[in-house]
Amino acid sequence: MFEKIKSLLRPTQPQPSHTAETVESAPHELPPLPQLSPDDKPQPSPYDAKVVDTGDDAPSEAVSSLLDIETNGNRSDAVALRLRFLRREPVLDRAEQLIGYELALRNRHSLADIKPDQTVMLMNDQMLLKSILDLGVERLLQGKRAFVSVTPLILDHPLLERLPSHNIVLALQPQDEFAEQIIARCRQLKEHGFKFALDNPRDQTGLLPWLQMADYVRFNISQIDALELGKVVVAILKMAVRPLIALGVDSEEHFEASRKLAFNYFEGYYFAKPQPSAPHRLDNHRIKVIELLNLVRNHAEIKELEASVKRDAAITYKILRYINSPASGLQQEIRSIAHALTLLGYDQMYRWLTLLLFSGEKSDGRSQVLLKNALVRARLVELLGKENISEEDRDGLFLVGILSLLDVLLNVPMETALTNFHLPSPVSQALLEHEGIYAPYLDLAMACEEFDQEQIGLLASACGLTAAQVNAAHVDALVWAEDVEK
Repeated sequence: MFEKIKSLLRPTQPQPSHTAETVESAPHELPPLPQLSPDDKPQPSPYDAKVVDTGDDAPSEAVSSLLDIETNGNRSDAVALRLRFLRREPVLDRAEQLIGYELALRNRHSLADIKPDQTVMLMNDQMLLKSILDLGVERLLQGKRAFVSVTPLILDHPLLERLPSHNIVLALQPQDEFAEQIIARCRQLKEHGFKFALDNPRDQTGLLPWLQMADYVRFNISQIDALELGKVVVAILKMAVRPLIALGVDSEEHFEASRKLAFNYFEGYYFAKPQPSAPHRLDNHRIKVIELLNLVRNHAEIKELEASVKRDAAITYKILRYINSPASGLQQEIRSIAHALTLLGYDQMYRWLTLLLFSGEKSDGRSQVLLKNALVRARLVELLGKENISEEDRDGLFLVGILSLLDVLLNVPMETALTNFHLPSPVSQALLEHEGIYAPYLDLAMACEEFDQEQIGLLASACGLTAAQVNAAHVDALVWAEDVEK
């Protein structure tokens, strides 16, 4: 076992780049991991292992579905390994401002269930890093942080050299075996800009060196009861004060409980769900926006529409700011609502006006992060369906996506939220019944916010899309949503 671990941590020769497009900055040279013993004999490295040899076993008996790799000595296709669905989960601070994303393979959590060997774990990490690089992580992050869960086996891999280190937080499970060597390597990587998080530290024995190295401590709050979690958090903070991240924050109850336990950051889609105990949020500002949307939908005269908009200076300013954002793709600046209607037309104007629904009379962090999520979902629905929906119906894709969170925004049932909207029948059908021409793409976009790889695969296949197309569309949607708010 000792020899095997040493071979896994020994530096290897860098692999050739898989695509030129994924290298967005010149790689920096990382120092080698300290040698564990001068008498070590060279061991083969799993970094170059592209084969899982199952001997005489039939392919159907091999554990290969995790990575979609071939068995019985056949080479796995490096491209196929990367064409998996990525999981992207938002991380928010206490003011509910978006500070980054967790990036993971959607099937990563199944590793704990099947207890894979070290080669499989390493290949899992390689596939994740290659997928992130393929999709252009710097475009995706735009200054935000990426939290990436890995095993110690990947810490000396050349792929790390190609990541934008100052935006990357590598999350590890603390362990007793070879802790000193692993922590030493982490400290070397920290000198090159990487940050580290500890996942679910429970046993306090030997934990102090890990805490001294770490920048964050993360707990999956769904895997430990509140009373025990509180005791663990107090014990951790007595040893070293580090920002705490709550994982699996999928409900308002989770959010409030972790806030009370002094967590600093919260990972999950809790904000995208209705709050049964909170009042509705249909204020005067949003009522005014709905009136404007109906005027545009009914193709009101430009003078009438502009006069209505001008009664609210804040609405005028916000809609012009959205329309003039880089995401609009316009080559000239829009100076007025009349100018916008002339260039955009009623359908595109309606699209931009919907964004104003997310800015209430009192701006708050939750509405802003909900807008971000709605923008990503709307753009993703649009990208997923653009090839299969007729040109005259394509505008409905964006509307379906962004209005699919209207019930959460207003904190009322969807049927109530749509009462005052004059929407085309196919849009209402998708939102209320999840049926019709837009429903498959909305369902797929919503599934991309969840972790069920099998369901996403089935929905993507039903839409005639591959994993590569879904991943690329998701990243493009994230980048586009960032541009809207610039």
